[in-house]
This record gives sequence, C-alpha cells and structure tokens, in this order.
Amino acid sequence: MSNKKIAVFDIDGTLFRWQLFHELVAELGKQGLFPKEVANKVEEKFFAWRALQATWADYEAPVVEAIQNYISIIPPAKLDECAKIVVNKSGHKVYNYTSNLVKELKSHGYHLLALTGSQQEIAEIFAKKHGFDDCLGSLMAKDKNGNFTTKYERFVIGNKAEILKNYCLVHGFDLANESYAVGDSAGDGQMLALVQNPIAFNPDEELLNAAVENGWKIVIERKNIAYELQPDSGKVLLKKTEVF
Repeated sequence: MSNKKIAVFDIDGTLFRWQLFHELVAELGKQGLFPKEVANKVEEKFFAWRALQATWADYEAPVVEAIQNYISIIPPAKLDECAKIVVNKSGHKVYNYTSNLVKELKSHGYHLLALTGSQQEIAEIFAKKHGFDDCLGSLMAKDKNGNFTTKYERFVIGNKAEILKNYCLVHGFDLANESYAVGDSAGDGQMLALVQNPIAFNPDEELLNAAVENGWKIVIERKNIAYELQPDSGKVLLKKTEVF
C-alpha cells in the first residue's frame, strides 16, 4: 500500500456549480450535432424545470437519452472540441469551499481523484484545470474504427463505491489512511461511507439524512460563504466553517 493519501471529489454540484454533462449536451445541440427535435426537447425541459413546471428528473431524462441514443453519430473529435468550449467558457464556475479544499489537500500531498457521472472527455479537461491528479468519468465504448457506440465502457452513476475501491486496489491507496470524499447527492453516499473524512456538501435530502445518521460533516455554501451543519439534540446548528 502507498503511504500517499487519497481525496476523491464528485464534480457536478460539488465542485462545479452546475452539471458538466448537461452543459456538454447543450453545446452539442448548439453545434447541430443532435437532431433538432432532440436539442429542442432538452432546451424545453430545461426551461420548464427552471420555471418550476417540471421536475429535475423530467429535465435530466432527455439529456441522458440524447447522449445514449445519438452519441454514435457524433465524431469523437467534435465531442472533444465541444468539451473544450464548455470548460473554457464555464470551467471557472466553482464553489469556494470545495475549490479551496482541493488546493488545501493538494498542498498536504493528497492524490486528488475526480469521480463523476459526466462524460470522461469533458470531466478530464475540467479536472486538469483544477489540479486533479486523475479523473474517472462515464466513458462510451468505441468500435474498431474509433467511433462511439451506444454502449458504456465505464458507467459511473450508481457505481462510485466499487470504482473507488478498485482504483485504490490498483494504485495502492489505503482508504483507512486519512482519506477524504466529497459529494452532494444520494449517489455519492456509498463512496462517502468508504473514507475516513466524508463531507456531504450542499446535500440533497437523501444524502443529508445519511450524513446526519452517520455523523458525517455537512457543509452548505450560500453566497460564497460556507457553513457547517451540526445536528445536535435533534436541532441543526449552523457555524461558519473553514476548509481544513
């Protein structure tokens, strides 16, 4: 086992203030790389969700379908080009708390791993921009000619705990050695349960409940100020927090 410590971060909603995956799909639509009706449906559902006329699931479904059903018609070079456009335009939109935590952990010699459901092509560019050592995103398989198929080679959503365990096994990291994990949604819960220092950041309801039950650190960022929630005797107390 390596003596080097590992810290793993979700990206979407944890470090990045939006969803890389969604921004990529929007850019692909703008570039005319999806059929017009598909791009229009994604845009329509986005505005309905923003106007509180549709649920998040209503919006996310056509985004996921767009990639799964049509990625095989997109040249990989065009996907890479769109990924670069998105990160150049929006890659700076990060939360103060988590971006500072990334820098702090890096200064303490941690190996930084980004683990995200977003596509590998865009996640990797974003992760490099923010100083990560490695990145694992969802990865579409390619055929013998190097073109995308509609099958996943690696699907991260719902599988973060297993992917993290395998990564540590292959690279010699010990999760019992002061490890960190930071995530914002229920899909990050099993990953947080593996580490010594789990942080639920701006958690959804399911992750919040898990964090309270397990005594994990809970951090909320509002208007660039981070607060730690401290459940105590049935109450939730707020206190301004530092990253380390």
